[in-house]
Amino acid sequence: MNNCPCKSCICVAICQSKKYSDLIFQCELIWEYLAEPLIPSKRRNGRLGLLCNALKPINWYLIYDEFDRAMVNNYTGYENCHFIY
Repeated sequence: MNNCPCKSCICVAICQSKKYSDLIFQCELIWEYLAEPLIPSKRRNGRLGLLCNALKPINWYLIYDEFDRAMVNNYTGYENCHFIY
């Protein structure tokens, strides 16, 4: 699956208001897109960014570290970071 599954999904309006953790555990398409394969070195860079661009979420946003690794911040005051290599 090369394209973000949210790009043509009818549930975007619902999903953009979900917290990141709820989103990835409730949508099998997003789980497979982001978490598969589970070997970090085989993950494709940029998928989290494509997901964020497609959803335009209101409850989380991306931040990047000095190595351009994407992390998720859930607007809670506490960072809930997920590194995508």
